[in-house]
Amino acid sequence: VLGKPESFAVGEISEEWKKSHKVIVVREEEGFYALRSSCTHLGCVPNWQAGQKKFKCFCHGSGFRLDGDNFEGPAPRPLERLKIFLNEEGELVVDTAVRFRKERGEWEREGAYLRFGSDA
Repeated sequence: VLGKPESFAVGEISEEWKKSHKVIVVREEEGFYALRSSCTHLGCVPNWQAGQKKFKCFCHGSGFRLDGDNFEGPAPRPLERLKIFLNEEGELVVDTAVRFRKERGEWEREGAYLRFGSDA
């Protein structure tokens, strides 16, 4: 349980659970998604580089866009998304056991993105 969705600012990239649970939460105007903080090359933990607007893995130089797409370095595929949803109390929950891979078309599946806001 990550807390109430209202506690996340639009545009926020929360790395609070990056090392403890391998979770990065991204809040967009339309909602949320959770990225698994494990580089798809060899599993190192990428860091958000706000000035360059990318996640950068310092082990071998892989770079990922905000949405998790890989675009530089040896990473063979995008970061995985994790299931994100609201529980009965209206709190954000991430299920790290359920992973979605973009190259399999899974980012479009229910749970890979949580719509939240005025148009949800």
